[in-house]
Amino acid sequence: MNAVMNKETFAWKARDLHGRELSGSQVALNEDEVATSLRTQGLFITAIDPEPLLQAETEVKDDIMTAIAQKRVKQDDVIAFCQQLAVMLETGVPLSESLEALMEQTKQKEFRDVLTGIHSDVCGGDALSRALARRKRVFPRIVVSLVRASELSGTLPMMLERVASYLSRERKTMREIKGAMTYPMIMGFTAVVVTSLIVTFVLPRFAKIYEMRSATLPMPTKILMAISDGLLSSWMYWIPALAVSVFAAIVWHKSPSGRNFFDWLKLRTPVVGPMFCQLYTTRASRTLSTLLAAGVGILDAIGICRDVTNNVQFDRLWTNMENDVRNGHAISDAVFESPFVPSYVASMMASGERSGKLPAVMDRVASFTDDELESRVKSVSAMTEPLMIIIMGGVVGGVAIAMLLPIFSMSKVISGT
Repeated sequence: MNAVMNKETFAWKARDLHGRELSGSQVALNEDEVATSLRTQGLFITAIDPEPLLQAETEVKDDIMTAIAQKRVKQDDVIAFCQQLAVMLETGVPLSESLEALMEQTKQKEFRDVLTGIHSDVCGGDALSRALARRKRVFPRIVVSLVRASELSGTLPMMLERVASYLSRERKTMREIKGAMTYPMIMGFTAVVVTSLIVTFVLPRFAKIYEMRSATLPMPTKILMAISDGLLSSWMYWIPALAVSVFAAIVWHKSPSGRNFFDWLKLRTPVVGPMFCQLYTTRASRTLSTLLAAGVGILDAIGICRDVTNNVQFDRLWTNMENDVRNGHAISDAVFESPFVPSYVASMMASGERSGKLPAVMDRVASFTDDELESRVKSVSAMTEPLMIIIMGGVVGGVAIAMLLPIFSMSKVISGT
């Protein structure tokens, strides 16, 4: 009778074997009972929470404009919000008054609207974690889970400081990755645009001059003019074909098979692949350390790690880790088997489990892998910049030389006569 009385409703999210997302609810004694039931159905669990918290993510149906507005909220604003709220709560200011003060001093309209909604929910009797869960486009699941854990333990100010530190380190890591990839993309795009303009607009004018002069064209010029003629004469075919191809690639990217392929490509591409493996390892280590130190359950922590990596190839690691936890094995066993995580990470995790200091060890792993990632990014940037200059100079210079070769030939003929 007591077992029945202690049962509660848990909301869950999972994926089937085809990658489709499913959700539902189940009455059980605890999260492990729900997880066991879902596993027997062949589902891969992504989230299990008491129903009120998980339902908060979907009970507010945002319109398109609200969704767009929330996406405009900058991570810097979220970090500042956590830091300032932590200071106010530490000094004894009530939560509702702290939220009201932050709401009034926030300049960005979109974030001020978010804080207004949070303040209204909290004043209406909701917990802060539930109010944040309703704004999942602004506050990631890890933030909601950490705030929820701190509400149960009475350590909200300290946890908000930890959340701000976590988000700051995530921001630093992502800026390093974006900085390393931005320059090559700009240089590559510039090279394509310049070459296209020369081939489609400049070269045809030179072709008329060569035709009037009956100039003998060298092979590089003939090839370049053939490309130009082909592009100009069949533009009504290749432009729609290119547009359809891009659209098809975008649609396929969102399908389970397409996402699996692009996630595999992201990890296996030379130079870029090791950077992404290092990035995912750093984020997962940092997330696991932060969650376990806050007292979040290991299965919940693994589910959130799945969210922060957001890579189908890494899903196998989290699935194997969940199975190991349920079967009483060490979570480092699954890491040893992963081809994407360095073996030293698994060794450090194993030592952390044996010593009972896994959160502290994972924090050191995150710091170590973050330093390695920063060093790798700097090396790639130092190598990429001169390489892109050489490639761009070679392409544009090659096109220019191919255009001017006939002119040099004609000038020699004229000077010879």
